[in-house]
Amino acid sequence: MAMTRKQQRLHQQLLDLIDQQTPGARLPGERELAELTQVSRDTLRRALKYLEELKHIEIRQGAGIFVLAKPLANQLKLMSFSEEMQQLGLKPSNKLLFNDVIQADVKMASKMNLAPGAELFLIRRLRLADGCPVAIERVYLPKAIFPDLAIQELHTSSLYDLLHRQYEIVVDQAKQQISATVVDEEEAEQLQIPTFSPALLAERTVYDEQGRIIELAKSLYRADRYRFNVLVQRNGTRLATVYE
Repeated sequence: MAMTRKQQRLHQQLLDLIDQQTPGARLPGERELAELTQVSRDTLRRALKYLEELKHIEIRQGAGIFVLAKPLANQLKLMSFSEEMQQLGLKPSNKLLFNDVIQADVKMASKMNLAPGAELFLIRRLRLADGCPVAIERVYLPKAIFPDLAIQELHTSSLYDLLHRQYEIVVDQAKQQISATVVDEEEAEQLQIPTFSPALLAERTVYDEQGRIIELAKSLYRADRYRFNVLVQRNGTRLATVYE
């Protein structure tokens, strides 16, 4: 059902108020908001419920109405997480969760154009923006290309910066697939969201200038904090150029 002009005006009034607040801020109570917008409390509640469904606010029973952070938007350029966050004016940071050397099974070897049993670095990191958990990243790197990789530097360094600095590797292009999923109990705890919350799974295969596969990455993003933007044109697809 289409919105009436009165509903549109009310939603815009509330959105303007929300935009003036910082994430986590508490909005005035229902009585004050109803007086401010000059509508009944029933009308206000319906508008607030609608904005909650759109992830602009969170209504906590007995606690109040709180502003949610806007989702981070990725324009699908080939950048590291650190580069993306810096472009958004946010401070990226990492927490190294796990690292080991494993042997590629048949499926993984096929994906990376390697022989079964080839050694891979497996690295799991929690990616944060301004201290807020945004994604869990699992990366596979061929050990033959990156012997003696300084993994501990990934606490503070971008992976692509590290590969270029240590091995003069230049990242050239990537194939990426994005799908919808939900988080399990462990992932939910790390991302600080409820179990079975929706998430975006991005699987990326990265190539260097020589055409070698140098990275296979699987990144699990919080759906409430991250989105991918693509501008689709009739004669082709052009990557979006504006972050939200």
